[in-house]
Amino acid sequence: MQMVLGFASIIGIAPAMILMYLVLRKYTYPAVEKPFFSDPYFFGLFVVGMISGTILFAVYTYFWGNAIISALLFGVLEVMVILVILNLRRFHGKSDTVFYGYGLGLGFGATMAVGMSYYLISVSSSAGEALGALDYVILVILTISKTMLLSAAGLTVGEGVAKLRILEFTSQAVLVNMIYHIVMVPWFSNPGQWIGTLSLFLGLIVAIAYFYKTAFSDLPNVVRAVLRQEGSKRGDVPK
Repeated sequence: MQMVLGFASIIGIAPAMILMYLVLRKYTYPAVEKPFFSDPYFFGLFVVGMISGTILFAVYTYFWGNAIISALLFGVLEVMVILVILNLRRFHGKSDTVFYGYGLGLGFGATMAVGMSYYLISVSSSAGEALGALDYVILVILTISKTMLLSAAGLTVGEGVAKLRILEFTSQAVLVNMIYHIVMVPWFSNPGQWIGTLSLFLGLIVAIAYFYKTAFSDLPNVVRAVLRQEGSKRGDVPK
């Protein structure tokens, strides 16, 4: 069982570490002399996200058998948890809040991914079924899409808190998260059938598109906009 948990942890946390590096490397030392965020705050919120994801996944398992209910409920609940944690006065109207939202979403997504991997591997082991290479590929796809989705949701909520337009941006994150969960319903209901496999890949496309838009396409402009709102000016915001 410890081996299963260790393997699930690698599958779940590795994508988060890679995504963390790919997005943040342009916004911190040595790429810029003055980082755009505080490392202690970022990693503190990453840990808070991991703890929150662990708790929420424990709740999630009770709804696993009803994909429609979990799609609707958790499409809203996951984003609300991010908002409740990030919606502190210290983060309002600050440009670094966007990055802290990203850290929170990454931690949240990583432990949700670990929990899903551990649960699915354990269920298969209990049923006496050995997972094949394709099954592990599917697990990796699932964990990558979940981590991308929730880290992007963290960026969106963080943007809303930073711009003091919380309801607007939280609603956007909830909408995309619900779309992802609804798209994934056939996979949770029929994981071994072609409709389930198609659902898994459609979910991955939704997650990649949302993550790319928030983390790469929009992030530089978001940081510039919030810096202007703060009355700050920096000429080293990455393009």
